[in-house]
Amino acid sequence: MSNLTQQSQPLHVENTVLTLGKEDLNINNAFSTYRNMKLDGVISGGMSFVKAMISKSSFKIAYHPNSTQEERKLIDALNKSLDNMEDYDKKRLVDNWLQMLDYGCSLNEVVCERKSGKFVFKTISPIHLTTINKFKMQGGRLKGLDLIAPDNDGLLVDSAKQPKSINGAKVLFFRLEPDSDFPLGKSLLYGAYTAWKTKKILQEYEAIGVAKNLSGVLDVKVPSSYINKYFADPSSDEGIFVDSLLQQAEMLHAGKGSYIMTASDCNDNGVRLFEVTTVGGNGGNAQNYNVGQAIERYNNEIQLNMQTSILSLSTITADNKQLLNLFIENVHKTISQEFKKALRIAFELNGVSTDNIPELEWEKVDAVSWDDFTKGWQRLIQSGGVTATEELETYLRGKGDAPKADYSKKLLNDTKADANERVGDKEK
Repeated sequence: MSNLTQQSQPLHVENTVLTLGKEDLNINNAFSTYRNMKLDGVISGGMSFVKAMISKSSFKIAYHPNSTQEERKLIDALNKSLDNMEDYDKKRLVDNWLQMLDYGCSLNEVVCERKSGKFVFKTISPIHLTTINKFKMQGGRLKGLDLIAPDNDGLLVDSAKQPKSINGAKVLFFRLEPDSDFPLGKSLLYGAYTAWKTKKILQEYEAIGVAKNLSGVLDVKVPSSYINKYFADPSSDEGIFVDSLLQQAEMLHAGKGSYIMTASDCNDNGVRLFEVTTVGGNGGNAQNYNVGQAIERYNNEIQLNMQTSILSLSTITADNKQLLNLFIENVHKTISQEFKKALRIAFELNGVSTDNIPELEWEKVDAVSWDDFTKGWQRLIQSGGVTATEELETYLRGKGDAPKADYSKKLLNDTKADANERVGDKEK
């Protein structure tokens, strides 16, 4: 009697995720990967919250300190056009720009029109990243875009004629932390990929485990002679019979992982040649596949990665509110810097000097108490997020209207009594 040996190799989830990540986060696949990640409830909720916090601040084009009367009139006209823009109001504009948080970048085409003797904004329309075939870059700047037809399911059809290319000179290219490694910007979701992918795998394992736990795994017993024929000569009667038996097992269960096949030979004592039983199961009372804790851990890791160890995107409290404000201000600055390109376009069309290009002015975010502010910085220092330096101390003193430090004087390092001892001293 021949023995059938089945060899298997354990699946290393970490290595698998790392391998998948190299492909999924490749510059050619990253946008579609981030789009899939946004389907996750934790990610979607966190991103929606942060975007809502950022977009609730309205904006306007502020006068440059050196603006001439002519420039001020143009700025007034541009502000009016932003308030009355076709298709996109200011809230939708900001929402479009904030796609850079999801994908690392956001693209918007600036279209102007002549009204009341001045060229103003007609629309600033988004360019969906799935329509980009190629980014044409030069010296880190966007020179042009080659486009393809947008992805759709046939339900929505854009009747507007789609261009095949767009000149980069009229495209606002909002990017989050671009560098040589991330020329198209770095998505807030980048660091969360490993946790998200591992969580997805665990969720699939959990679903499979529940199915196996409820109904067990089929054990198809077949004489060893039949098994040998099945592998040696699949076209033999025995091989065809075994193959048919396994196909039926697949139909009874879900997939090839739903059964095992073991040898069962006949003897003179009436032992059956073939037998199909189940291993495990017991109607849901078998081993409890508890992966809930692991999934929850990866949910927490996703949140921490999305905030880049500083900002919790979905659990904002009074203690870290200042950190959120700092993040919002940084995003506003990023938007304002790129929007200067749109203002430069408008100034040039109107024949106005571009020496005094204005900036966007955002509504102030809610003030945060000094206590909240200092707690936030304390967390950063303790976690190693920032280094305690004289420059940092000077900055914090300035925020609290405290006098400048005199580093020539020694600090008092005398050990103080605890609170109870101090109270006792007062009583004496």
